Amino acid sequence: MKTGISTDCVCDLPEEYLKLHDIGIAYFYIITATGRFRDGEEIDSRNIIEYLEEGGEKAETFEPTPDEYKELFEQYLGKYDEIVHICISSDTSAAYKNACEGLELMGDMSSRVHVIDSHHLSTGMGHMIIRAVDMRDKGSGAEEIVSEMESLKKRVSTSFITRNVDYLYRNGRVSKSVRDFSAAFRVYPVLTMKNGRMTLKNVQTGSYEKSVVRYIKSELRHNRKINKKRLFITHAGCTVRMINALKAEIERLYSFDEVIVTTASATVSSNCGPGAIGVLYIIDE
Repeated sequence: MKTGISTDCVCDLPEEYLKLHDIGIAYFYIITATGRFRDGEEIDSRNIIEYLEEGGEKAETFEPTPDEYKELFEQYLGKYDEIVHICISSDTSAAYKNACEGLELMGDMSSRVHVIDSHHLSTGMGHMIIRAVDMRDKGSGAEEIVSEMESLKKRVSTSFITRNVDYLYRNGRVSKSVRDFSAAFRVYPVLTMKNGRMTLKNVQTGSYEKSVVRYIKSELRHNRKINKKRLFITHAGCTVRMINALKAEIERLYSFDEVIVTTASATVSSNCGPGAIGVLYIIDE
């Protein structure tokens, strides 16, 4: 049985990796004051950050429709016997719901597609996708991959710090109380995915650059169960200087086999805002 892997464009993995491993992509959309754009094909992180920093206010994100998921699944079933689709957390987006509705439109073919609620976003999903691809390439079938994904999502750590929480509030990703607290005390919130929901983990104060370094230390210093194989640094328009400083701090704290820097998708960037950055890793059992 040949198994295909598909996911949402908000997984934030490099395009080269997605193409190399023939990973199917469901595309989100962004609507601004200037039009409607397909994330990854018609707009990217750099475009949306420039738009926001130049005063653009409207930047709404929309999931693929059930029909678009149906089209993706049927396309990949032309090449594979079964498909495992890894979806952004259902508590942050309607994508999982739409993907399931897309399955309902497929009739008997739907039994060959397995949609997983990752409980994560960005390269938190990316960790799961890489593991699914590794398993597929070693001969695992869809059922075995699905079982591993359900276990792995409990061990993925997805967190990020944001410079301006207004973007998250405007798009309904955090509560008014979190927005008001951040504004009143001039703090930078650290948000984490917990059981599929975005929650406030802690806050950092002072300059943003120093706050980001303290966030990295907090995430890595006291956690000795971190899997050393791979860590993602995923960001929305951070400077090269900041990224290099973070990589140096990470290397000082922990010895990973690889530290991969990725740029957030336009969808993730428009929700988290310019300057947001996260470290994402797997925790060993």
